[in-house]
Amino acid sequence: MNRKFSKTIALFLLIGSMSLSTQALGAEKTALKPGALKYEMQDIKVQYAAEFTAYPKSTAKKSEAGASVNTAVYGGTNPGPIKVLYGVVKLTNPGGSSFTEEFIRVSDGTHSVRALSNGGGPIYGNGSQVRGRKTEFVTGKKIEGSAVIKDYSEGWKTIQLTRNWDEYGNPMSMSIGFQWNLKGTADPYFQQLTETKYEIDLTTLKFTGTNQAVGK
Repeated sequence: MNRKFSKTIALFLLIGSMSLSTQALGAEKTALKPGALKYEMQDIKVQYAAEFTAYPKSTAKKSEAGASVNTAVYGGTNPGPIKVLYGVVKLTNPGGSSFTEEFIRVSDGTHSVRALSNGGGPIYGNGSQVRGRKTEFVTGKKIEGSAVIKDYSEGWKTIQLTRNWDEYGNPMSMSIGFQWNLKGTADPYFQQLTETKYEIDLTTLKFTGTNQAVGK
């Protein structure tokens, strides 16, 4: 691994391990539909964004229903790699208060899903040494245009991004997984994602700059 690439990965892991603000949005709330809320933002700025590729590591044994989902999404073939866009965005509400959120977008080139962070925490190794971090994103919380939308009517769908490093801070592995309580309307693509574990190829990581649209 060359020095430039090592610094790139180190920066990605560092940003991913920051303790991001979890304060309330604090903006005016407008109901969109039962249970949904809209928080208008005065300003939305991407602080950091990177893209990488994740490859299937293992696939759960499919039930008859699962096989039908696989056929509907992939024509019966095994799922392929997915492109992942990850970053940090600074949000400023109409009152002038600013806070940050992690965002993620996953796509196979045809289907895609977006989400904002919902929490996370460190992964400890021996003793109290931090050896990684896991962040959970929820698809019911996302940026739409100039607002943050919270709408969980389509069920609780989460994306887990896990980063692991050694005792010296060198990257060891990164993975991504998906979970869904199967409530809401049918979503064959996301259901297929929940049946597959993905390993991130660290050599594919590249920065995409701050001029990145996250509201679509």
